[in-house]
Amino acid sequence: MSIIPDGTGRTLAQEEIPPNVRAFLNDHVESVVQLEVLLLLYAEPGRTFATSDVVSALRIEPGWAEAQLSNLVARGMLAAAGAVGSYRYAPRTAEIEAAVAGLARAYADRRVTVIGLIYAKPAEPLRSFADAFRIRRDKDHG
Repeated sequence: MSIIPDGTGRTLAQEEIPPNVRAFLNDHVESVVQLEVLLLLYAEPGRTFATSDVVSALRIEPGWAEAQLSNLVARGMLAAAGAVGSYRYAPRTAEIEAAVAGLARAYADRRVTVIGLIYAKPAEPLRSFADAFRIRRDKDHG
């Protein structure tokens, strides 16, 4: 399949990613490593993973793995489980569950497109800087 611009800045391949999944990627996934950590735990929802399990499976540094796991807990996708440094997949809402399920399918079918969407996002400091200049209506001036 070719990737053809559609005039909106997106491509047809990106259009194949459901809107809720694109929004989830934009709002909640900061890196490919974070995505892979999430999908690793998603693939075995009944299993409790130690940080060392994630380190071994993804071949990443322990500190990096722990930071990603903690971030995913804070975002409501994982839960700390039992012993310190143990985690399990536990989405806080049905919307998160649906988005992660769609994301897992999209990543399996359109890995390059999903990775492209992650890298296409502005870096968080740049996004914060840009938001400072966004024009907003005052509530008092309706």
